[in-house]
Amino acid sequence: MERFYVSAKSVSSVRKALARGPGGVEVLGRFDRDTIECRHTMNDHSLSRHWMVIVSRLDKAGLRITDRPRSNPESIS
Repeated sequence: MERFYVSAKSVSSVRKALARGPGGVEVLGRFDRDTIECRHTMNDHSLSRHWMVIVSRLDKAGLRITDRPRSNPESIS
């Protein structure tokens, strides 16, 4: 799991929430209208130690991690 997705209205809100968090997390940008794409560069050991801190920081900001959104259902016929 190198990439993860955050349900948020703005990229800046995710950046603010993760700004002082553990290193190795980067906000890539908007995936779609309501989802921000992020990634981590931590190895498995570091990620297991810091994941709950990342989730907690997002939660305190009123944000949540979500599954990767599917492609646009309206464009599929």
